[in-house]
Amino acid sequence: MKYLYTVLIISSALLFASCDSSSTSNEPEEENVNLSVSVSHYFGDVLVDPEGSVHTNSAGNEVRFTKLHYLLTNFVLVNSEGKEIVVDSSAAYVNMTEGRVDFVLPNIPVGDYKEVKFLLGVDSATNNRNQNSFVATSPLNPIINNLYWNMIDGFIFCSVEGRHYKDGQSKGTFAYHIGLDENLMQIQIKKEFKVIADFPLELVFDLSAYFESPHVINITENAPITHSDKAADFGLSSKLSENLLNAFKLKGE
Repeated sequence: MKYLYTVLIISSALLFASCDSSSTSNEPEEENVNLSVSVSHYFGDVLVDPEGSVHTNSAGNEVRFTKLHYLLTNFVLVNSEGKEIVVDSSAAYVNMTEGRVDFVLPNIPVGDYKEVKFLLGVDSATNNRNQNSFVATSPLNPIINNLYWNMIDGFIFCSVEGRHYKDGQSKGTFAYHIGLDENLMQIQIKKEFKVIADFPLELVFDLSAYFESPHVINITENAPITHSDKAADFGLSSKLSENLLNAFKLKGE
């Protein structure tokens, strides 16, 4: 009889263990996806045509963009519960005129989100790395992005170049190159969105905001070129950096 009791106890224990294992295996696993990101370039509500569209800012400058390229790094997505999903070593090189406007953020949990954050530029540690330390395929490799100042050993975070006109008559060119650690910009976009398979995250770079929010930039009244030297450009680079904080949004905002 003692042997029978022992067998029953062991059998019951195995049965409970089996049930517990079965219930655990039936719990849904978190699904992660590679999130495609695309960037569109607008001037207000008008899509910018890199082949030659002309746009008028609030200062009356008629502007045609001949070059626009920049670096986006250190992406963080905040889900609906407030948890931050840090995308380690994330970096993208975007070039409007060359049509390089798509990239991927790997291993992002599917679900509802309420905010996306990223740097327009690179953090100080990256900015002070040896330019030859980036692998050949990295978007931060200066050979790929051509956004590196050899004269000061640092990245250009955002480069905007073009021509400006008055009543259709050319008034010259402009070249705004924003860099240096003190001009690093963290973009924060608070808007609800979903991460699901095969559904891209669509960013918008609004170039009208670049010229007027919060600082109105009149090209003819400012230095036509800046390399982020505040003394030489009379604070223009600081104003452009502040405007860039307001230049990005999610499509549909």
